[in-house]
Amino acid sequence: MSRKELTMDRFTEIKRQLDLKIPIIQIAKNEKCTERTVRLIRDGRVTSSEQRAQASAPLWTTMVCWDEILKDVLDGHPFRFVWSDVAKEKVGYKAFLDQFHKKYPLYKKSFVVHRFFEPGERCEVDYAGDKLSWIDGETGEIFEVVVFIGILGFSQKIYAEATVDQKGDNFVRSHVRMYKFYGGVPRITVPDCLKQGVARCHRYDPEINRSYRAMAQDLGTVIVPARPRKPKDKALVEGAVKLVMRLFRWKYRRHTFLSLKEINEALLTCCHEINNREHTRFKTSREHAFNEREAGALGRLLAGEYEVAEFKTVSIYDDSYVRFENTHYSAPHPYRGERVELKASDKTIELYLNSERIALHRRSRRAMGEYITDPSHLPDNARAYHEATPQNLLSQARFLSAPLAELIEGLFKENVCAHLRRVQGLIRVSRTEIEKVGIDRARAGIAPAVEDMRRFDRIRVPYYEDLLAKYRADASKSKTADKMKIDRRANPNLRHTAKGAASQSWWKLASG
Repeated sequence: MSRKELTMDRFTEIKRQLDLKIPIIQIAKNEKCTERTVRLIRDGRVTSSEQRAQASAPLWTTMVCWDEILKDVLDGHPFRFVWSDVAKEKVGYKAFLDQFHKKYPLYKKSFVVHRFFEPGERCEVDYAGDKLSWIDGETGEIFEVVVFIGILGFSQKIYAEATVDQKGDNFVRSHVRMYKFYGGVPRITVPDCLKQGVARCHRYDPEINRSYRAMAQDLGTVIVPARPRKPKDKALVEGAVKLVMRLFRWKYRRHTFLSLKEINEALLTCCHEINNREHTRFKTSREHAFNEREAGALGRLLAGEYEVAEFKTVSIYDDSYVRFENTHYSAPHPYRGERVELKASDKTIELYLNSERIALHRRSRRAMGEYITDPSHLPDNARAYHEATPQNLLSQARFLSAPLAELIEGLFKENVCAHLRRVQGLIRVSRTEIEKVGIDRARAGIAPAVEDMRRFDRIRVPYYEDLLAKYRADASKSKTADKMKIDRRANPNLRHTAKGAASQSWWKLASG
């Protein structure tokens, strides 16, 4: 026989049946109570339902001061601490809590306000506290992943996915994929106060992370974070985390996952099952409520894939570079020492000073410590240095002299880095020679000088300078000698010339 609470109506009914002289056994059967309760009421020892509760209370309840206990509870002390101090030796924690709630039923449950949301108005997101894991089949290494969960306010349609971590870019990408799953964007998105979303927590005016705020502005939603340590501000997603994780743990309790993709497929299966079964309160499925009323109320998604951007405040170093992810990007040299805002997307790196873009680069993901340089950002002397690349030097050598270009090409094939400065010197000396004597005379000296360096295996810039000076001097002597050479013609009046001797013979014969 099940017992019922002794309410005032039942107490009055027992008194009426006693006045009618109905047997105690029959009264107990009629009202589903104990015969002892009927006797207590007959003997006048219980005159109300409250007295009955006090009469049936355990003996230990008379050994504690309930007024002091209530005062400690109202002061905000946890029930477990109060129990440990006053009743741990007398009774267990659960029995102590039950007796407290019987004496003070107003404090049994806090007041709950049911919230109503319009279609397309709200979406709540959070990470599950428990992590999932998968095993690499080749190495046996175990990887842990976190679970991102979102839920719409009106239809309560649930979305879940696993990511490798909770970093800012993965946090934003999870939102983008969730909106794509819903086919639209709600007007309000409610996250927890985690660092990836909220840079500075505040009860009334929190500061949203720059990347997260940019995503919200681009997609057309408003970020309204829950208050710190106030889980009821996002009670829907707190319940959704329990639904998804409990079902996932149960369905796949004997399954071993071998990839992150496999975990995500399993999570979507759990979401599909939850969304398509009948809601206990709505008496219809979440999917049906979403398709009927909420799908059309969501904001439109952007055409194409959304490009997630990461923002960071950096300083421009003295060498006109900024550093991001161990890669260096150049900035205009007049802004050295300034603090600028760096925007990193999947393909580009942008630098902004006072909301004005001052630099744009392709994003590099190849080598650690790589330098990405725009020559226009550097001063003249630095630009000249950076333009001295092997290809540039080789093209200059081809313009100066073909033998010099062949020599430099051989040096670069041997070792580019070891001969870079030597090649710069050879080209500089060749240019100086051209400026001194002209390109034709300079080429006439460069060719034999290169040949001499090859013959003696002495490719050095000072030696090259000496060779050019030598051939320049030789060319000058040869030219001077050509100018001073006398063209002696035969004089018939001179005795030693052939014509003079013939005329003299003729004179002798005539006078003879």
